[in-house]
Parts: sequence; C-alpha cells; structure tokens
Amino acid sequence: MNNSDAPLIQMENLAVTFNTPRGAFRAVRDASLEIARGETLGLVGESGCGKSTVAFALMNYLPDTAQVDGSIRFEGMDISEFSDSELRELRGNRIAMVYQDPLTSLNPSMRVGPQIEEVLKLHLDLDAEAAQQRTVELFESVGLADPQRIGRRYPHQLSGGMQQRVVIAMALACDPHLLIMDEPTTGLDVTTEATILDLIVELKDRVNAGILFVSHNLGVIARVADRVAVMYAGEIVEEAPVRDLFNNPSHPYTAGLLSCVPQPPGDDGIERQLRSIPGSVFDAQMEQTDSCLFGPRCPLASEECSNSTPLLTGVANGHLARCFHHDEVDDGIWGDLLERVAKPPPEETTPALFAEDLRKFYGGGRRKYILFGPPVRPPVRALVDVDMRVDGGRTLGIVGESGSGKSTAARAIVGLEARDSGDLQLRGQALEGDVEDRTSDQRSAMRMVFQNPTASLNPKLPIRHAINRALRKFAGVRRGEIRERAAELMNAVGLDPMYLDRLPSELSGGQQQRVALASAFAANPDIVVADEAVSALDVSVQAQVLNLLEQRQRETGNAYVFITHDLGVVRYVSDDILVLYAGHVAEYGPSEAVLSSPSHPYTEALLSAAPVPDPDAEPTHIRLEGSVPTLRSAFRGCFFAGRCPRKLGDICDSEQPPEQRGPGGDGHMINCHISVEELEKLQRNGVAPSRAGA
Repeated sequence: MNNSDAPLIQMENLAVTFNTPRGAFRAVRDASLEIARGETLGLVGESGCGKSTVAFALMNYLPDTAQVDGSIRFEGMDISEFSDSELRELRGNRIAMVYQDPLTSLNPSMRVGPQIEEVLKLHLDLDAEAAQQRTVELFESVGLADPQRIGRRYPHQLSGGMQQRVVIAMALACDPHLLIMDEPTTGLDVTTEATILDLIVELKDRVNAGILFVSHNLGVIARVADRVAVMYAGEIVEEAPVRDLFNNPSHPYTAGLLSCVPQPPGDDGIERQLRSIPGSVFDAQMEQTDSCLFGPRCPLASEECSNSTPLLTGVANGHLARCFHHDEVDDGIWGDLLERVAKPPPEETTPALFAEDLRKFYGGGRRKYILFGPPVRPPVRALVDVDMRVDGGRTLGIVGESGSGKSTAARAIVGLEARDSGDLQLRGQALEGDVEDRTSDQRSAMRMVFQNPTASLNPKLPIRHAINRALRKFAGVRRGEIRERAAELMNAVGLDPMYLDRLPSELSGGQQQRVALASAFAANPDIVVADEAVSALDVSVQAQVLNLLEQRQRETGNAYVFITHDLGVVRYVSDDILVLYAGHVAEYGPSEAVLSSPSHPYTEALLSAAPVPDPDAEPTHIRLEGSVPTLRSAFRGCFFAGRCPRKLGDICDSEQPPEQRGPGGDGHMINCHISVEELEKLQRNGVAPSRAGA
C-alpha cells in the first residue's frame, strides 16, 4: 500500500551489527532520518562511521551475517517485510544506487548501451526498439556527447567521468523515486567532479526524486545537499538544513570537521594553522555504554558526558543534535586560529631534488615486422621536458587531471620507471634512472606513498610487518625498540596501536593509507614522494596527517613532492606548485602566485571546478569537457588548445606558447599565448571565457 502523505524514506532507530568469527561489529548503533521527494540529504562522517552501511540498509542489501534492528519504511511500507520478488522489483526500479567506482556497476565484456537496455527490458518490459530509443534519451539527459553512438563502446573505452555518467543514466532508467549515491565523485578529477555535481543538482530539480548523497567531502555536500546528517560511530549526531549546519553547527564533532578543512589566507592575508580532531573513531567492536561515544575526543566533555547517553534532540527549527552542550559549540572550541609560522629560507644552496628536461615515453619500439620496418604506433608522450626543484624543508605540489603525467613524474623520481632522458639529482648527486641501479643510501633517502594503500601492504601479514620492516631496514632500529617506535608512529598518524596486529583487510581504506604513511615516515627519508596520499582520508584524519607532515618537515628538514587533485590541500602544504597538462608544464611557481590571478587558463579551470565548503558560495562555470588527450606525437601548437576556454584562435593551434614570467617573480613561469597582463585583466574582472567548456 502506498501512503502518499508519508515521507519517501523514513528510517527509525536503525542498528546494524555484523556477527563475525572475530566478534560483533556494530556498524550502525542508532540512526534515524527522513528523505522527501525532490530533496537531497547529505550524509557525512569519518571512515567507519556507518555511512555506507546505512545506504545498503536502505536497499535491504545487507549480508546474512547482519543483524538489523529498527525500521525502514519506503513510501510508508516496511521493506523488511518485502519478499524476494518485491525486493527485485524495488531495486533498480523505484530505488537505484550509484557507487563510488563506476566499473563495479558495469560489465566489462558488454557495450554500455545494451547494459542499460537490459535494465529497461527487465523492469519496464520494453521491446528492443523502445529500449534502444530510451537509452539514447538517457545518455542525452546526463550530458554524454554523441548519445546515438556512445552506447556501442565498452566501459574501458570511456573516461572515468563518462563511466560515472553512464552509471547515473542506468540508475535513472526506470525513473526511481529514491537515488542513493555513495561517494559518486570521490575517485574523479576535480574538473570531472564539477560536471557530475552540476548534473546532480540539475537532476534533483528535473526528476523530483529523493537523493541520499554519501560523501566525506564537505565542499561537495555544500554544493548538492538541502539537508545534512552527520554520523559518528554509527550514530546520527546532528541533522540540519545545509546552511544552518555549516554556519551554526551544534555538535562538537561537526564543528571539528568544518575546522579541519584547509582554508586560503584570510582577508588580512594571514595563513592559519590547520586544526584537527585528536584520536580515532570509537571502535565498532566495543559495546555501547551509558556515555557519549564522542566524549573521549570532545573538548567540551564533562562528567555528564561520561555517565549519560545524549539523545538526538531539537536545538532549533529543523535542527537536531546529540549533545548535552550544544549551546556551547562555536568555532573556538577546537583551539584558536593560530598564524602559521613561516618557513625559513633554505640554508643549503644545493636542492634536495633537482630535475631538468625530464622525459618519459611509453610503448615505443614496436615495428611492423617485429624487429624491422616502420614504427607501428608512436610512443605515448607521458612527460615532455619537465623541470622542477625542491629545496630541503620545502614542498613541491604537483596538480593536474588524470593522464597529465603526475604519477609518471613521481615514479620517474623514485626510479620505479626509468626516465628516457633528462637530468635528475638527489642532494647534488646524479640519480640513475632505475631504482635497482641506485645506491642503498639513495634508496633509503627517498620513499614513496602510493595512491592505493592496499597495494603497499601484504594482505596475509599484520600491518606491523610493514612498519617494523621499514624501521629495521631503513632506520636501523634495534629489535627491542621496534614495538615502541611502531606504536609512536601509529599514534602520530591518528591510529590506535592496537591496529598493529590487524590484517589490512580489517582496516578501512583511510586507515590503510595512514599505515602506509607511518611506514614511509619510519625510514626518516630526505624526500617523501606522496602520490595522492591523503585522497582517501577523511577531513579530520587528513588534517592530522597534514599537520604531521609539516611538523616532521620542520624537525628533520626533509622535502616532499606532493601529488594531489585537491587544490585546498595543495595550497596548504605546498611552497611551490607545478601544474601539468598532457605531460607538459602549464605553470610553475610559488604556491600563492600560481593559485592567484593571473594564472594559466588550465590552472584557472582547475580552481573554478574545486568545490568550496560554503553553501552560499556561487559556483563558477568554467567547465572542461572531455579528458586529457593521450599524445603520440608532438603538439604543433599549444598543448592545451583543444580544451582551452580562453583560446585565441589559429595561433594556439599552430605555434607553441611562449614561456612568460608571472607576477610571482623569477621562479613563476606561465606557458601561454595570452600575455600575463591580459590574463590578469580577464580573470580579475570576471570576464567569461569565450568558449567555456570547449
């Protein structure tokens, strides 16, 4: 029976416990929420707080090991009473889900068009011709170019953003009443993320569906949500309209999350230190006690918080909070906004890392007749004549979209990919291209933290193995001191030392990344190359790690090469920034100069696309369609001409751009045909690009 007066989704006192051989894991302890038609509810919190479990519970998609208490009503009906056939009709038809990784939803052996047609035939009983026509309409509705032909492609032939658009089209195929989005933009570039967020905002108004948007990115939540629910340790601790929550948080945890987001310098030009939430999330294996679960980490905790359990109560119109001291919450409870201490100038004239004309091509040498004849395909030009310099105690940030050459640069620096040409030096000493040809001291002096922490950890050994090995092999720590040092490193990256005896599979992605960072710090290297090292971390843990990086840099004088797509993070950690596009340097110079006007049009597009944790911020509309090209031949003109929103004309296609000195001084370089003066005039006056989105 459908009750039209009932909320679309009504979840009351949901509790989900997973019973495993290692004990009971209380993923969700007490969660209640409602979603109405045409409304987007943002669900935020740290890893392990139960956000994804709530999303799967709404689909009744939990394994048999899960014990579920409480109730979930969809359009007034209790989904726990649905039969298997009724659940099949519900999923994909009236409730649809979009996952973080689009490839988990797409069959790699099928073209994407037939995959959507299959959904339409199953749920709507359309014939082949009607299903094909509807598929084209869906592709068009999510902004995919050439909707008539794109259905003939396989998933691997699409970019990440295009794959996610296909998955959203599949979710919309049956006009669902509820759309569940679990971190749908987390793995995407900032430019692609911006176009997907634009699409979600448009869809909310167009299809009048309820949306549950799960994310740890507060900037994304501010952009798309109408209301926000904050989870901690399996409980909803605060819920409010988006502007109320961002402007007047009423739970210390929410205020802490907002204080952890890196911010640009204030109106006074002073840059502030990043604040963080100490400790880690309440362990899911611990039983509920008569106390506030956030109490051990809370700056407002009192005796009442230790002896009583706070309830979710109203603190204002439509604003709920689970806190005894909600009226005391303000921006200052997590400490004063202290001015960041400026780094001293480098004492040594010899840089920690120096690279000149770094070049790396992939796939060369194939010939028509295997060993002779003309080349079959030119090599992919991943890096083309890239220069960089990192002084001791300084940080170089490298930014750009996927395919820009960031990770290739990182792997060439540490020797995992031998460069084809160019000069590379460590503290004035020449480095061989292959890591195996470098000395043991050179290998110890340079460590890398990878984007995927799972690949850095042995799945069959406790995580202490990775940290202990680094302490023993690179730091020379004696066996009797290893456990103590390992515990110190775990505390430093915000993990309880009890995690040392767990397997990697028993940790969340964010927790695994912290272990990888602890392993890198164990060696006390001269240079740490971090490839998206904080991309998988929650803002609270990210703040801890960024503060840790800065503290260790001040203590040891080591240098960082920091690769990320988060411009807020790169602004905070970097002294200098290198902007890469298609293996070429678009802009290079001091951090504030690069991220201020004037800047290269590509840098401008990246800044425009970055989500801002402010629901009142007016989004800019410079959008880059398509993806970074795979280059097999040298550009005749500017490397960015094919997508540039400020393209001048034929000169951009026929002549390589000149290297211009930017306003940041001798070390600031911009490669563009538009003069620096004209760029400044266009960007400061807010002149719209002549062909935005091209």
